[in-house]
Amino acid sequence: MSFLGRHRALAGLAVGVPVSLVFLWLAVRDANLDEVWETLRGADAADVALGVALLLAVYLAQAARWRSIAGARTLSTLRFYEMVVSAVACNNVLPARLGDVLRARWLNVHGRMPAGRALGTVVLDRGCDLAALVGLLAVGLLAVTAAGWLVRIVLASALAVGLLVGAVVFARLYTARRARGRHARGLVRRIARDVVEQLAEPIGRRRLLLWAGLSVLAWTVWATGAVLVARSLGIELSPLEGVFVAAVMNLGVAIPSSPGFVGTYEWLGVASLGLLDVPATDALAFAILLHAAWYVPTTLGGGAALAVRGAGRLRAARRGDASGEPAADERAEHA
Repeated sequence: MSFLGRHRALAGLAVGVPVSLVFLWLAVRDANLDEVWETLRGADAADVALGVALLLAVYLAQAARWRSIAGARTLSTLRFYEMVVSAVACNNVLPARLGDVLRARWLNVHGRMPAGRALGTVVLDRGCDLAALVGLLAVGLLAVTAAGWLVRIVLASALAVGLLVGAVVFARLYTARRARGRHARGLVRRIARDVVEQLAEPIGRRRLLLWAGLSVLAWTVWATGAVLVARSLGIELSPLEGVFVAAVMNLGVAIPSSPGFVGTYEWLGVASLGLLDVPATDALAFAILLHAAWYVPTTLGGGAALAVRGAGRLRAARRGDASGEPAADERAEHA
């Protein structure tokens, strides 16, 4: 990990862990933990399994969208799926969302794309999620009476969308006044230049509709998975309520927290279901089970993918040493 990466990770832990502990206390303070355990033990396995399958399918839609954004036709959607899940696995155990930085790096290496442009595709990809979740939250608000903390999430999310749109507008105005592909001295400047140029790329109406459609599909599937997980515990959520919970829980994790959003995620589940008149004990059981439903498979699956990829690079490096030529990944990094 680079010097900057290490300091970002340490800063993330220093801020995120105390915040997560506070939110964890808020989540459990009104719940009976013995009853939470009993509720979890009684979960319907079939509903949980189907919910897990849908939550994993979300990453397939996101992978297809990221592939379209990157325009990397040499890499399959399955390869993008592997990178997305691997990034989620890294976010589960590393602070400061380093997984998103790492997937830009993987696209840089495996897609032979300049590092800045690869990072720009991740920015656009995450922006699509943000815009879709804000739209779903606007729809989901029809199911509840707004609370103070919810209003703050709405305002912060709207501000984030506005900043993203502003960044794209700035990138287009900036590149229109300066020649693209110009020489930039220093790694940081080159990466910043490439990010700006990636954001300034024309999108086109068809691609924009495709990204929007895949984004809405991804989070609608996620909401359906959440409804099934809730049903496994005897909590009945309507589709509109599922959309509301999906939007709140996935927008709310932007709050600084420990790796894997432990504590923050549980509070968001309890708070959002509380607005739907679900008792705190049942809501906490739901938040814990939903958290596990995506955290465990992505951590195991993404970790396994990383291990396989690492083993492959090690074998390639050994072959390169034996032949006196650089390994394929090394050649890609310098392309």
